[in-house]
Formats: sequence, C-alpha cells, structure tokens
Amino acid sequence: MEHLYWDLGTYAGGAMFEVELRGSTARVCLMNGDEYQAYLDGDEYEFFGGFYDLSPVVLEVPHDDHWYIVVDSYPQRIKVTVGQVF
Repeated sequence: MEHLYWDLGTYAGGAMFEVELRGSTARVCLMNGDEYQAYLDGDEYEFFGGFYDLSPVVLEVPHDDHWYIVVDSYPQRIKVTVGQVF
C-alpha cells in the first residue's frame, strides 16, 4: 500500500494541522497509532478527514493521543506540505 505519512507525535485535543495538496486530489486521514496500525495491516480503521480536491485541508486533533496524518493519492503523483496551525 503506497501512501505518504507524517508521525506528528503526541498532541492535545484542539491542536490543528494544515495539509497543502499540490498535483492531485487525495484522501487525507488523521488517525491515532492504533488506527494507523490497522490501516497498515489492511484491517478496518477509523480516521478524521476525508477526500479533498481543494487545499489547504485543516484537521483538528479531537483528543489527546499520538497522531499520524496519512495522504493517499495512489496512483497520482502529489506534493504535500504539513504544518501545525496552532
């Protein structure tokens, strides 16, 4: 499974991240460590986000945890920038 990901580390609920997409539409997912592992294993998983064709995408961390952002645009080529808003 090809995807781009960022290990954000541990954040409190309310932290916000901005994802800039260039070159393709993509599914952008914010998920905790357990859900990311399920994603990697091909199991069912839950995430915050969705499919986006407009950028930037702003995602808010819903609760304290260790977080990952996953961008899945396969097979399209895409450039992605991720940054914390606040």
